[in-house]
Amino acid sequence: MAEKRKLSLMLTTSFENQNTTTVVRLAEAALRQGHAVEIFMMCDGVLNSYDPRLTDLMEKGARIAQCEHNAEERHISREIPIEQGSQYIFSTMLDEADRFVCLNN
Repeated sequence: MAEKRKLSLMLTTSFENQNTTTVVRLAEAALRQGHAVEIFMMCDGVLNSYDPRLTDLMEKGARIAQCEHNAEERHISREIPIEQGSQYIFSTMLDEADRFVCLNN
């Protein structure tokens, strides 16, 4: 069986921005087609941590991580199920991706 293709997405805007819905829809479509999906949130993107659609994506197999420094600056709880990390995790996601999409302002 062929190895899954991987889509990596970066989200830097908060939930008020249409980018959140775009990321969710792209991720859902890729997962439905059998692709691996990784999402990295940084800057105001970490404010999406409480969006239940992200939890749903993780249950469907997506890997979601966020910049720990940005989350700490914005007082995001460590109790959420999203992986806390650094730019190193983001660079690994980029390196392993077949396609990369960045949604920011």
